[in-house]
Amino acid sequence: MKKWIAMTAASIILGIAIVFFLFNSTDNEKRLNEAEASAKVTELYGGTANAAALDGNDIIVEFQTDEGRYRASVDRESGQVADVELIEKTGPLKALSEKQAEEIALEEVQGKTDEINYVKEQNEYEVKITGETEVSIVSLSAETGKISKISKEEIAQSDSNPPEAETPPEPERIITRDEAVLIAKETLQGEVQEVEFTETNDGGYYLIEIENDETDQEATVQIHAIRGDTLSVDWDD
Repeated sequence: MKKWIAMTAASIILGIAIVFFLFNSTDNEKRLNEAEASAKVTELYGGTANAAALDGNDIIVEFQTDEGRYRASVDRESGQVADVELIEKTGPLKALSEKQAEEIALEEVQGKTDEINYVKEQNEYEVKITGETEVSIVSLSAETGKISKISKEEIAQSDSNPPEAETPPEPERIITRDEAVLIAKETLQGEVQEVEFTETNDGGYYLIEIENDETDQEATVQIHAIRGDTLSVDWDD
């Protein structure tokens, strides 16, 4: 009887152990390992992973970039990077974005931004700006935004560009018959008997014959066809 009880107890314990092993084995398969956590960190932040170690449900990954050494905490269950801590700064800090660098440069130089380059060795941005007469390159710190240098070069004017064609002068306007009559009537009011236009090299003229019955006057008035000047008055007796 005792032997049967002992065998039964051993079987139960063995079954529990097997279930526990299988459960933990399946659970461990879902969790990140050190290599996977290191790959995830370097994919997100760049650089090279130096070491990785388990810390409870987290994996602590130490990695190196150009700016310094960092420590990242990765959740084994979710794969999320919970925290990143700077251990040691070993390089310059690029605090400004390209957009911020461009805005600073345009405050100093007017024009259109053509190109923005980051110079790693100097930790500087170089912003190329083209204005109406010159091209400028503004060099500024990527950490503080302080401008260290502005280089300028004049834009060469090409002689091959043809000069703009001059606008031809508008032809002088010949005044109308009615306009000429009105001018002639300033000399003598009356009834217009005849109007004749004669074309000449300087624009031509009108001969306007006017008769005033009340004053018994008659005149032929010559009016310049462009200037509107009264050139002559021929009074008939």
